[in-house]
Amino acid sequence: MDPPKIKYLDNSSIMVINNYGKLRQLFVPFRVQVVHATPTLVKDVWVYVEEVREHEKYLLLYRIANSWWPYYVFRLHVDF
Repeated sequence: MDPPKIKYLDNSSIMVINNYGKLRQLFVPFRVQVVHATPTLVKDVWVYVEEVREHEKYLLLYRIANSWWPYYVFRLHVDF
C-alpha cells in the first residue's frame, strides 16, 4: 500500500510547520520579507504573496506584483 500523499500547497495556500511541530494552512495574500534584492524588489521590504505554485527547479514560487519569484528570495515569518 502506498503512503498517503499530503498536498502542502495549492494556488491559494501553503502548509507551514512551526518550531513545535504544529501545522497550519496559510492562505494568500500573506506577507513575506525580501531577503535578496532583485531588479524590482528592494531588500528588507515587506510584500504580499498573491499566489503560490510548485516548480520543478525552484520547488516553490510566489507571485508578487504579477511576477513569479522563488521562495528563497523571501523570509516568511508566522507566529502560531
